[in-house]
Amino acid sequence: MRKWKTLLVGLGKVGAGYADDPIMARHYPYATHAQVLAAHPAFAWEAVVDPCEAAQDEARNRWSIACVTASVEALASQHQPEVAVIATPPDYRLPVVERLPTLRAVLVEKPLGQTRSKAEAFLRYCDRRGILVQVNLWRRADAGFRALAAGRLAELIGRPQAVFGLYGNGVLNNGLHMIDLVEMLFGRIDSVQAVAGAEPYQAGPIPGDLGVPFTLRVAGGLTVMMQPIRFEHYRENSLDIWGERARLSIMQEGLSISMCPRRPNRAMQGEQEIASDEPRAIESTVGRAFYELYGNLADALATGAPLWSPGGCALQATRVVEAVVESANRSGVPITLC
Repeated sequence: MRKWKTLLVGLGKVGAGYADDPIMARHYPYATHAQVLAAHPAFAWEAVVDPCEAAQDEARNRWSIACVTASVEALASQHQPEVAVIATPPDYRLPVVERLPTLRAVLVEKPLGQTRSKAEAFLRYCDRRGILVQVNLWRRADAGFRALAAGRLAELIGRPQAVFGLYGNGVLNNGLHMIDLVEMLFGRIDSVQAVAGAEPYQAGPIPGDLGVPFTLRVAGGLTVMMQPIRFEHYRENSLDIWGERARLSIMQEGLSISMCPRRPNRAMQGEQEIASDEPRAIESTVGRAFYELYGNLADALATGAPLWSPGGCALQATRVVEAVVESANRSGVPITLC
């Protein structure tokens, strides 16, 4: 297998830090970029850039990386990567790519930019240079979610009638993940409407992020209702999908998935009900999604296979987020997406 010379920029939580969480390790064998890069046969992980001295020491001592620098500028004479994994805040990503002339592909965190215009500028630059852009919207690489999107959801529950979702840590953070999952499972979002004002969310990882309750109108008429929660109390990112024949609940950020069947109504003759007290567990596969995202990128580089989570998906989710915030700022006016 062709090994692609790879650089990791940023050795923070998603870069490497989550690898030290023993509880996370029970469910996610690949919770960080470092874990995937250390194991994946398609990537030759040879360099790390991080301004933090402790992170540099960790790169050398724990991950056995020989080329470790504090800046991309200092890297130039030592390493010429073909793939850059960029786990930095959004505004630092374009300057990184501009200083790496040998790049063939990047794998970046979401959001692509703090604003849609910045995200578009990043993608335009990469397109001009022929650089593939894979975004860490990891649910798009999960085998279970991909099967649901490919028809299993309809097989399990029939046509969706109502969908309710929760997200935390800000609309630009996990809100964007859940918006993208809605598009993946149900199709293009036509319009949005905030149902209350936006509240600042300073506890999240993205400066200036907001919490907004909103609805999404999907092509075909389905309405999805999304509500923010605060992770200071507990974590959750979920979708509860009520179909014509059954109910599918995706909880604990995808670790717990269950289906409740339709049964004769226990309180009324001739009617039906969803037996929410009879859940049937469906195996979760999210623990390997991160690894599979890299595998897809390797296939795209080697054979031209389609990317599962290309920059266009992240850009569309960013458009939706901006429309949600605009609606909130205009007292809940519905916003139609072009």
